[in-house]
Formats: sequence, C-alpha cells, structure tokens
Amino acid sequence: MRIFRRILGAALAVSAALALLTLLTDALGGSPQLMFSLMERHAPPEATGLAEEDYPQAASMIAGYLSGETDTFQLSATVNGVETEEAFHAREQEHMADVQALFQLDRAVALGSVALSLACLAACYLLRRPDRAALRGFRAGLRTMLTALATLLVWGAVDFDSLFILFHRLAFTNDLWLLNPETDLLIRLMPTDFFVHYAALIGGSWLGGLCLAEAGVELALRRNGAGWRSAIQKGDKGNHEP
Repeated sequence: MRIFRRILGAALAVSAALALLTLLTDALGGSPQLMFSLMERHAPPEATGLAEEDYPQAASMIAGYLSGETDTFQLSATVNGVETEEAFHAREQEHMADVQALFQLDRAVALGSVALSLACLAACYLLRRPDRAALRGFRAGLRTMLTALATLLVWGAVDFDSLFILFHRLAFTNDLWLLNPETDLLIRLMPTDFFVHYAALIGGSWLGGLCLAEAGVELALRRNGAGWRSAIQKGDKGNHEP
C-alpha cells in the first residue's frame, strides 16, 4: 500500500506539472497583448516591412488563430509599402494550420492532465491517510519534472537553434516550417529572438510554479515528520505513566 501511495503522489506531481505547462502555453500563445509586445520588440517594422499601424491587427489575428477564436490565418495590411489583402502566402497558412493543431493538442493534454490530477487528489482523499509516502512520491515526481526542465533550459541557453530545430522535426511531419525571410512575412514577424523570449516566459513561469510546489511539499514533509515525532513522544510518555 505504501508503494501505491508513493506512485499516486508521483502521478499527481507529473500530471499537475503537465497541466501547468500546457495551460501556460495556451494562455501565453493566445495573448494578443503579449504577441504584439514581442513582435514590436523583436520584429520592428523596418525589419519586417509590415506597416506599424498593422501590428495590433496582426497580433490579434495570430493570437486569435492559435486560440481557436479565428478560423482563417490571413491579414489585410501594408507590406513593404504595398497594400495587400493577403499578407501571408499559402505555405505560411498551411504551416500555421499545423501549429493550430498543436495548440488544439496542447489544450487536450491540459484537459487530460487536470482530470488526472483531480482523480489523484480524490484518491488521496479517499485513502484518508496523510502520510509521508504520498508526499515523497509527489516530491520525486516534481524533481523528475524539474530535472527535465533544467536540461531543456541549459540546452536552450547553450544552443537554442538545435533545440528549436529538433522540436520542429518532432512536432511536424513536413518541412513547411522552413520559411524564407526574403519572401515570407511570418518568419520576419517571428524571428529566433521572438521564440527565445516566448520560451523563456513559458519556461520561467513553469520553473517558478514547480519550485513553489517543491517548497510546499518540503514544508509539508517537515510538518508531517514533526507531527509523527510528537505523537511518538506522547505515546512514550503515556507508556511510562503509573
């Protein structure tokens, strides 16, 4: 039974960590304000050719498309001084359709992770045994996720391009993501620094959440241990009473 409780705690930690990651990805990816801020910072009009007054509309359309609020990935704007009804080419639209599918998968994983977390919590409640086994399992699961995250953060800091390329090769079954900055507005709006910043926001927020959970479980283990020691000491005193 102790092994089961430890496994239950580890499953809760992993599912909760995945829920946090997927929810963060969906929330940040679907934020027009953040999209606009990062494009304005890392892809200024002089580098993209997109008119400055069209940036808010572009950010709103892209974020809305990723969140599922917009069905069509297209923009009427001024690009390189020329007004156009179709700022994005067919290849860019096809690639973004693949990206939208990834965000749909992200939301499905988020839903499943939340459901699994609630199921684990319900099981812990039904067992009604607040013991160190489940807490240690939870800590082990958290540390596994923290180790994975630390590995990705170090890899990204040392060689973000290789990590970025590997992600695309694993996530997509085609090469539509290989866009040309000379002809494709999308890659000019989202250069490497744009994705580095996005990844840092998601990874940093996720790391902060996991560290808070780690601190919480350490505190719970200490209090739990103190409670057991107090109970044992009281029991010993009771056994010596005349």
